[in-house]
Amino acid sequence: MNDCVALGLLEGDEVLVSTVEQPRSNGKDLAVFEVAGECFISPFTRFGNQIMLLGERIQVVREHQVKIIGKVIGGILENEKAVAATTASNI
Repeated sequence: MNDCVALGLLEGDEVLVSTVEQPRSNGKDLAVFEVAGECFISPFTRFGNQIMLLGERIQVVREHQVKIIGKVIGGILENEKAVAATTASNI
Protein backbone atom coordinates (compact mmCIF):
# COMPACT_ATOMS: atom_id res chain seq x y z
CA MET A 1 0.00 0.00 0.00
CA ASN A 2 2.39 2.60 -1.33
CA ASP A 3 0.25 5.71 -1.04
CA CYS A 4 -0.83 5.10 2.55
CA VAL A 5 2.01 7.12 4.11
CA ALA A 6 0.65 10.21 2.38
CA LEU A 7 -2.69 9.49 4.05
CA GLY A 8 -1.06 9.27 7.49
CA LEU A 9 -1.14 5.47 7.61
CA LEU A 10 1.94 3.52 8.65
CA GLU A 11 2.83 -0.16 8.69
CA GLY A 12 0.90 -1.86 11.49
CA ASP A 13 -2.07 0.51 11.27
CA GLU A 14 -5.42 -1.09 10.56
CA VAL A 15 -8.37 0.21 8.59
CA LEU A 16 -11.98 -0.87 8.78
CA VAL A 17 -13.43 -1.44 5.32
CA SER A 18 -17.08 -1.88 4.43
CA THR A 19 -17.58 -4.16 1.45
CA VAL A 20 -21.30 -3.35 1.52
CA GLU A 21 -21.11 0.46 1.45
CA GLN A 22 -19.73 1.62 -1.89
CA PRO A 23 -17.41 4.65 -1.93
CA ARG A 24 -18.51 7.68 -3.91
CA SER A 25 -16.21 8.85 -6.69
CA ASN A 26 -16.18 12.40 -5.37
CA GLY A 27 -12.49 12.61 -4.44
CA LYS A 28 -13.37 12.57 -0.73
CA ASP A 29 -14.35 8.99 0.19
CA LEU A 30 -11.39 6.68 0.82
CA ALA A 31 -11.67 3.40 -1.03
CA VAL A 32 -9.66 0.19 -1.15
CA PHE A 33 -8.72 -0.84 -4.69
CA GLU A 34 -6.98 -3.82 -6.21
CA VAL A 35 -4.97 -3.00 -9.34
CA ALA A 36 -2.69 -5.61 -10.93
CA GLY A 37 -2.55 -7.63 -7.70
CA GLU A 38 -1.64 -4.63 -5.49
CA CYS A 39 -4.00 -2.97 -3.02
CA PHE A 40 -4.29 0.78 -2.65
CA ILE A 41 -6.20 3.06 -0.31
CA SER A 42 -7.04 6.27 -2.06
CA PRO A 43 -9.71 8.85 -2.78
CA PHE A 44 -10.76 8.63 -6.43
CA THR A 45 -12.82 10.08 -9.22
CA ARG A 46 -14.12 8.72 -12.53
CA PHE A 47 -13.71 10.01 -16.07
CA GLY A 48 -15.74 7.95 -18.50
CA ASN A 49 -14.35 4.41 -18.35
CA GLN A 50 -11.27 5.47 -16.36
CA ILE A 51 -10.69 5.74 -12.61
CA MET A 52 -8.21 8.29 -11.26
CA LEU A 53 -6.66 7.29 -7.92
CA LEU A 54 -5.87 10.55 -6.12
CA GLY A 55 -3.09 9.41 -3.76
CA GLU A 56 0.38 10.93 -3.51
CA ARG A 57 0.99 9.59 -7.02
CA ILE A 58 -2.04 10.15 -9.22
CA GLN A 59 -2.77 6.99 -11.21
CA VAL A 60 -5.23 6.67 -14.06
CA VAL A 61 -6.43 3.15 -14.84
CA ARG A 62 -9.18 1.73 -16.99
CA GLU A 63 -12.26 0.73 -15.04
CA HIS A 64 -12.02 -2.94 -16.12
CA GLN A 65 -8.48 -3.14 -14.61
CA VAL A 66 -9.65 -2.05 -11.13
CA LYS A 67 -11.55 -3.94 -8.47
CA ILE A 68 -13.16 -1.69 -5.86
CA ILE A 69 -12.99 -3.72 -2.66
CA GLY A 70 -14.87 -1.30 -0.41
CA LYS A 71 -15.06 1.98 1.48
CA VAL A 72 -12.80 2.86 4.41
CA ILE A 73 -15.12 3.60 7.35
CA GLY A 74 -12.64 3.76 10.25
CA GLY A 75 -9.38 2.50 11.61
CA ILE A 76 -6.97 1.97 14.48
CA LEU A 77 -3.46 3.37 14.50
CA GLU A 78 -0.54 1.28 15.76
CA ASN A 79 -0.56 3.24 19.02
CA GLU A 80 -4.16 1.96 19.48
CA LYS A 81 -5.68 5.42 19.18
CA ALA A 82 -9.08 5.02 17.51
CA VAL A 83 -9.62 7.09 14.41
CA ALA A 84 -13.09 7.96 13.19
CA ALA A 85 -13.41 7.96 9.42
CA THR A 86 -14.57 11.17 7.85
CA THR A 87 -17.21 10.64 5.22
CA ALA A 88 -17.97 12.97 2.38
CA SER A 89 -21.30 13.90 3.97
CA ASN A 90 -19.43 15.31 6.99
CA ILE A 91 -17.00 17.45 5.01
